[in-house]
Amino acid sequence: DISVAKWNSLDVYSMAKEHVTAEQLSAGLDRATHGVYHNSDRHLISPLQGDDSSSTDSGEGRFHHFSTRLKHVKRKANLLFHPNKASDDYTASAPVLAPPPVIQDEDDRLFHDAPEQKGPDFKEVLKNPIATVQSALHGASGAKFAETMDNQVIAHGAEVRLARAYDELKDAASDEQKVKAADNLEDLKKARQDSYVRWTMDRHVLTVRRVPPRTVPWPKSKDFKAKAEDGKTYRQWTDYGHHLLRYHIERYGDGYIDANPNLPTPSEEALNTTVERLIMTSTPYQMLLMNIRHIYRWDDPRKTATYLAAYTLLWAFDYISGAAILAFIWLVIRRRLYPPTIEDIRDEIKRSEDVDMTALNITQLIEQHGSHGWADALRQDFGPWLLLQLDDLANILEIWRNFYEWREPRRTTITLVLLSALWLDITIVPLHLLIKISQFNLGVIFFGLFPIATRYPQYRLLASPMKWLFWRVPTDAEWAIARLQVEAKHRKKAMRQADLDQAKHDQDKDSVVSLGKYHCTSGSHHGDLHVNSDSVQYISAVRKNSLWELRFGDVVLLQKVGAGDGLRFVNTKDVEFRVAGLKSRNEVFTQIIGYSGMRWQVSG
Repeated sequence: DISVAKWNSLDVYSMAKEHVTAEQLSAGLDRATHGVYHNSDRHLISPLQGDDSSSTDSGEGRFHHFSTRLKHVKRKANLLFHPNKASDDYTASAPVLAPPPVIQDEDDRLFHDAPEQKGPDFKEVLKNPIATVQSALHGASGAKFAETMDNQVIAHGAEVRLARAYDELKDAASDEQKVKAADNLEDLKKARQDSYVRWTMDRHVLTVRRVPPRTVPWPKSKDFKAKAEDGKTYRQWTDYGHHLLRYHIERYGDGYIDANPNLPTPSEEALNTTVERLIMTSTPYQMLLMNIRHIYRWDDPRKTATYLAAYTLLWAFDYISGAAILAFIWLVIRRRLYPPTIEDIRDEIKRSEDVDMTALNITQLIEQHGSHGWADALRQDFGPWLLLQLDDLANILEIWRNFYEWREPRRTTITLVLLSALWLDITIVPLHLLIKISQFNLGVIFFGLFPIATRYPQYRLLASPMKWLFWRVPTDAEWAIARLQVEAKHRKKAMRQADLDQAKHDQDKDSVVSLGKYHCTSGSHHGDLHVNSDSVQYISAVRKNSLWELRFGDVVLLQKVGAGDGLRFVNTKDVEFRVAGLKSRNEVFTQIIGYSGMRWQVSG
């Protein structure tokens, strides 16, 4: 049994030199380099499209002639009656350069079946019609994007056909089968390169300009000589330098000078093109980031421990920066020495088809969950994490602004003292020692703090060096809660004093203050929500019975729910109390937070 690697070597194609050349072999599975197709081969000298020289006087030839005449008459009629309508019926006088991939209906799955695409259920439509329609629209938009990605770049089906072609070459028994399989494999490789070119030219290249011809000649010394008033000859070095600079710019940089200095015109097509480029070009970086994430999360403890030991050793010998540069150089050289193989493609196919494996980029996610389901999978897998990161970013920006505006003067002063100490360290400590300390801190953050922040999100702020520096500097929400409670404290004092003057009794420092009652519903009951400074109570409207009462000291969660008119309370026993139809929901929410005088933590 001959391996695939053997059949992919020059020995296989030596049996059919007239079919396979060295230039074709250099194309391989990766993007072809410049100059690969400079020599003509059987792909580049294929017969012209529309060549009728093979027609004969046989029945097949006469039928082909009749069919051609019929198409010609039809085209003439379309031009006569629909002159402004574009027609797809044309006759090419030359081979199509980088022809688009042929969409085949054959099975394009190698290991697992394609995910079943289900439409909205009838019961879901009846129960939540608006949400179901919105979900369907989102799925349709995701399917359109997935179809664009799959048709314009290297499609998953093309990868599968390439893997099967290698299997056919491996299993070929006779020389004739080997030559046929080798030709088929090279055709697929050529189609692969055509797909790269076609996707770039069709989707990304919208406008081109002709590079202007060179008009600046090489500066000659005699052209820049002039006579002074005393009759002496001197060289105009300024003009000579300007001319020399223009010559070199035109010669070496004419392809990088934008002839149109105006900013591009924004349009939907231009935006879609840019987004597609970013997504597809960032695919290798998506895989790199996912691998880095696996390392600092300690998903494979042995692998992460190896990286930690290497980092510690390099840090001890002051060679982290040099090792990083050498690692980058080796990655680029390794790509040249060890290009992608068919086994790499098989691994990608397997990951793309197995929903139980973690997708390393967006194209694998599309193949795993289908064109209609990938957007929901992306939202479910990465949505919570992304939302948490955006929320933390907004908090950091608010903290910086409140620090600068002295919202909490004591905390701002403490942070300034810490920054002054940091400045003093940077000024006094030698540079090499400062770099060593910084690299040590980076190692602690990557191997120590990042795992805590990602594996235990509830402790992420405690593991944030930025939070340490701006400790207790409030966000906007924390500042607003503090502002409400200060105002409530003064309001309660004034209300108690009014009660004391009116009722002529001793002032009770801890007396309860009624904040009001609000009509709403709780479950199937109509009634009023009575809000006091220390508790909340729901009383039904029919029998004036107290259905439930909850002291704020027993509340662990207060949450806004519903379409702008609901509140949810959860007590220490994890018992839930809900009200709905509360028109003054936001007012009640702030009243409870302010007058309760308790410490509240913003969690959403």
